Amino acid sequence: MPSMAGFAHAQTVSDDQAQPSATDNGDTIVITAEEIRAMQAHKMADVLNHVPGVTAGDSSVGIHGVYKVKVFVDGRPINDPTSSHGAVNWELVSPAEVERIEVLRGKGGLRYGQDASGGVILITTQRATRLTGNVKVYGGNYGTGYGYANLQMSAGRWSAGVSGGFETTDGYKTNNDKERWQSGAKVGYAIDPGRHLSLSVDHLEDERGSSGLPDYPTPHARKSSDNTNLSLRASWDPVTSTTFFNEGQNHNTDRSRGIDQRLRVSEWGEDLSVTKATGKWGELNTGAAFRLSRASGTNFDDQQEQTGSLFAAQTLHLFDRRLTLTAGLRGNVNSAFDDAVNPEVKLTYKKTPWRLSAVYSRTDNTPSFYQRYNQTSSTRPNPDLNMETADNYSLSLFVEPHARLSGSISLFYNRLADRITYVTGEDGIGQYRNFGLVTYTGGDLAVAWKAHDTLKIKGSYTYMEAVNEEVDRWLPAKARHTIHLDVYWKPTRPVSIVLTNKYVSKVYRNTANTKTVPEYMLTDLRAEYAFGRFSLFTEIENLFDKTYYYADGLLAPPLCWLVGMSWRI
Repeated sequence: MPSMAGFAHAQTVSDDQAQPSATDNGDTIVITAEEIRAMQAHKMADVLNHVPGVTAGDSSVGIHGVYKVKVFVDGRPINDPTSSHGAVNWELVSPAEVERIEVLRGKGGLRYGQDASGGVILITTQRATRLTGNVKVYGGNYGTGYGYANLQMSAGRWSAGVSGGFETTDGYKTNNDKERWQSGAKVGYAIDPGRHLSLSVDHLEDERGSSGLPDYPTPHARKSSDNTNLSLRASWDPVTSTTFFNEGQNHNTDRSRGIDQRLRVSEWGEDLSVTKATGKWGELNTGAAFRLSRASGTNFDDQQEQTGSLFAAQTLHLFDRRLTLTAGLRGNVNSAFDDAVNPEVKLTYKKTPWRLSAVYSRTDNTPSFYQRYNQTSSTRPNPDLNMETADNYSLSLFVEPHARLSGSISLFYNRLADRITYVTGEDGIGQYRNFGLVTYTGGDLAVAWKAHDTLKIKGSYTYMEAVNEEVDRWLPAKARHTIHLDVYWKPTRPVSIVLTNKYVSKVYRNTANTKTVPEYMLTDLRAEYAFGRFSLFTEIENLFDKTYYYADGLLAPPLCWLVGMSWRI
C-alpha cells in the first residue's frame, strides 16, 4: 500500500538487483526515486509509461503488447485475482513512496512463476527511519477529486504505518463515473538489515460505470469490486519467505440486458527462496512456491485449483566480473492445466561505457477464472480456454559515452503458442479465445540527453510486428509504432515543468483486419512549485484536446486538468 515505505525490500535474482540507473541494461530498466520525483507523476501508470515498450493504465500494464505481467511491492504480489489479464491494484503503492522500480522485460518467470510472459515489475518502497508522512489532494474537471494521506514511524526495531485515500470522478462520457476507496496498515520488526519480519493488510473498494464501445454503448452497465490483500514477509539471510492471501469480488449488472453476475476469487500463496554464494565466481538461487486458488460465481460451479513450483538458478561471474552468465530451470505442476519445465538463460558482458546482454526465457500463462467463467454485458464466458506458452528472446545494448548522454537499443522476439486474446463479435459482445501461434517481433530505442543543468530530454521509439501466424494477419489492438518524447525543465529551484509527447500508430480492431482505430498524438503538461514541505501542482492531459480512441475502440478522454497541493510531514 502507498504508506508502508521501506520495511522489507524486494528480492531479485542475480545481477538484476544491482542496476544503478534508469537506462542501465537493455532488458532490465531501473527507475530511481529521484527520477520519479522529476516526472511529477501522480499515479504509477504515469511513471511506467515513460519506460520504452511499456503501456500502463489505471489498472493494467503491458510490456511489448503482452499484458501478462506480474507486479510485486516489497516482495508481495499486487495483481488482481478477479481480473481478466492480470490487472494490477496500483492504488496499493504511491509514486511518492517508491525508492526503486525494476522492469524485467520479457523475463522473470524463472524466479516469479507463471503468468509473466510479458515480464515482471519489482517495486521497492522507501525505508522509514523516523516519523514521516504525506498528504496529497487535488481536483479537476469532470468532477474529479482525489485525497490521500499516510503516516509511518519507527522506534528501535519496530516500525508501523497506516494509509487511506479516495478518488472520484463523474467521467467524460455517459456512464463513465467512478468512486474508489483505499485503506491499509503495516507493522514490521527488524533485527538487522538481513533479518526482518513484516505484516501488512490492504483493502480496496471500487464502484464504476462501464460505457461500452461507441457503436455498442452500455449506459446501464455497472461494476462494483472490493479487494483484500494480506501479506506476511520474513527474511533471515539467506532465506526469504512471503506468505500472502489475496481475495477479490466483482459484481457486474446491466438492467437493460438482464445481467446480474458475481465473481469471487481467493488465492493463498507461499514463495520461498534461498540465495547462497558459490565461491568467488557467483551465487546459487533456489526456491519453491505454492498457490491454492478458489473461485465462485453466479453462473458456474465452485472451482479450486493448485499449483506447485520448484526453481534453481546459478549465476557465474567470469573475467573479472565483466561476463555474467545466469541459467536456471523452473518446474510447475498444475492441477487444472499441463505441467511444464521452463528454462531461463541470460548472458551479460560489461565494459565501460557499454553493456551487452542476451536473454532467453520460457513461461506459461494460465487463463484466469474471469476469462473462463465470468459474464458481463460485453463478454461471454469460455470455460474451454487452454494455457498459453511464451518463448521470449532479446538482445540489448546500453551505452553511456558521456555523463550527460546515454542510450539503449533492444531487439525482441516473443513467440506465444495458444495465445489468449479477447475477440469482439459483430454484435459488440466478445469472448476470450486461444489462437494457434502468434509472434511479437521488434525493438526499442531510447536516448537520454542532459542538454543543460536545467534541461533534460528523453526519447524512445518502439517498433513491433504482432502477427497471428495461423492466418498471417495482424493482431488487434497492437500498434506498429510508438514514440515518446519527454522534456524536463527546471528554470528555477522551486519551479519544474514536464512536457510529455506520445505518438501511437493505427491499430486493427478485429481479427479480420477490416476495422481500424486511427493513429493519434498527445501532449501532456505537468508543472510544480515547491516551497519547503509544501508543493502546488497542476497537470493538463491531452493539452490540445484531441479526439482519439484506445486500442480496443473505446473513446479516450478529451482535455483533462487538475490542480492540487502536497504536504510532506
